[in-house]
Amino acid sequence: MTIHDVDDGGAQSGSAATDQVPVAPPVTDMRVRSPKPPPLRVGPPQAMPTSAGGSELLAGLSGRPERLPRNWDAFQGEDGHTYCRQKGPSNDPVLRVGSPAMNAVLRAAAAGADISLRGAGLDGNNNSFRAFAGRAGGRVPVWYRVSPIPNGVEIDLCDEVNTRVRITPGTVEIVARGSETLFRRTPVSRPMAKPAEVGNRRLLAKYLNVHVTAVPLLVGWLSYVLAHPKVPTNKFPILVLQGGQGSGKTSLTTNVILPLTDPNAVGVQILPNTPRDLAIAAQNAHVLAYDNVRSFKPAMSDVLCIAATGGAISHRQLYTDADQHVVRLHVALILNGLHMFVTQGDLAQRCLPIQLERLPEAKRRTEAELRNAFEADLPAIQRGLFDLIARIFEYLPTAEVTNPERMIDFVRWLAAMEVVDRVPPGVYQAEYSHVLKEGQYDTLMGNVLAAAVLAFVERSVDDWWTGTPSELYEALADAVDHSTARSREWPSNPIAMSKRLRGLQASLLSQGVSVEFGRGKLREITIEKKGDLK
Repeated sequence: MTIHDVDDGGAQSGSAATDQVPVAPPVTDMRVRSPKPPPLRVGPPQAMPTSAGGSELLAGLSGRPERLPRNWDAFQGEDGHTYCRQKGPSNDPVLRVGSPAMNAVLRAAAAGADISLRGAGLDGNNNSFRAFAGRAGGRVPVWYRVSPIPNGVEIDLCDEVNTRVRITPGTVEIVARGSETLFRRTPVSRPMAKPAEVGNRRLLAKYLNVHVTAVPLLVGWLSYVLAHPKVPTNKFPILVLQGGQGSGKTSLTTNVILPLTDPNAVGVQILPNTPRDLAIAAQNAHVLAYDNVRSFKPAMSDVLCIAATGGAISHRQLYTDADQHVVRLHVALILNGLHMFVTQGDLAQRCLPIQLERLPEAKRRTEAELRNAFEADLPAIQRGLFDLIARIFEYLPTAEVTNPERMIDFVRWLAAMEVVDRVPPGVYQAEYSHVLKEGQYDTLMGNVLAAAVLAFVERSVDDWWTGTPSELYEALADAVDHSTARSREWPSNPIAMSKRLRGLQASLLSQGVSVEFGRGKLREITIEKKGDLK
């Protein structure tokens, strides 16, 4: 299997998802003031059109028709699939030809004409749609949940009347008809809450059992994910939720985060074993959530990096042929687990680690109580997030980045959010840098070589050390106990040590330790302490 990484932030190596948290105090210590909500424009209500034109659809597709039935069109999507829709006055979702939804439309049309459509007849109708799309030529973008539009985004609520939410700088608009954006849905897609007339994102804080300083980061992630469609230039920080037993990781993801961003019938899942399974799931979701993650191999760590920044995987279409099949891999991810499972520095730089606090017994609620309470607040919270996105769009072009990190677009988003919330510049950005540094430190301490380097630097009298790889290998071996030096995790020789150190350079630098490799015959390595160690 070949993995193609299109991340322009640095090189690296190598199923569709939705379902007692304590009360957290409001963010009063950061002097947050509620901004005036953008205006809400609501279009006239529009009933969902009939799914098919009765016998007209079947008559138009009988035999070898010269044209499609009235009000129907077929086209090829950019993903290579053929889609069709019945054009009408409302916002119609497109149907993938050959999908269960499209087949249901064809069968319903057949039933209206007293025709039994099955097997070869069904395939023939689908092939007719494909033929029309092929003759039309060109490929049309079809989106899932979030689409780019000029100066903003459009979000598909996935409700029965096909409501869209159009967000541009300073404006949130409910679009009941007239949208030209093409959205598709999957069998597990579920509707988002209809936003209230007046939003209140502050209601969200009471459902988040995190430290008060982490609330803006989590709200920033929620709004960022909703405001960014899956285009190659967009990068999604991986939300990593960690906490002990009883901290409500799964409940928070299922009952709060997914309903706000990408509700679906599946909910949290087990992390798939293969990149191909992850890529297929990513094609059918805007957000994927994986539960109880314990560990994964470095190769899967690389695949998660690609999912966050965008790329593709390729494999043979069939084991019996040489045709290559490419699957796009790009999705917002949520990972949670009891233990520290991010062990690669490259992945740690793409994460937003959030530590959940244990739920006190007195504040525990049943799943039904939590759902009922949150569903009552959901429309106001949803509108509040949309309002926040609209305001951030206003300030994003001039936002001041004070703490650049690898996921620079998310940092800039936080910078604009600081302006919206009227907090001093750099407050949210500094907190993000802090949790990143903490997460990378935990990652390094889980790596025996990195931990040895940190211990070596901390014990050194001087702020720098220079020597050959063999000299450093001996010095580090003296810094660890005998069992560690003989373990499989310890490099077997100076060459293996040098290779591993190169992969740890960025993470060590985040902790104030610079590792530089010299040129020449001796290939000397210089280790320098550039700041206070953790």
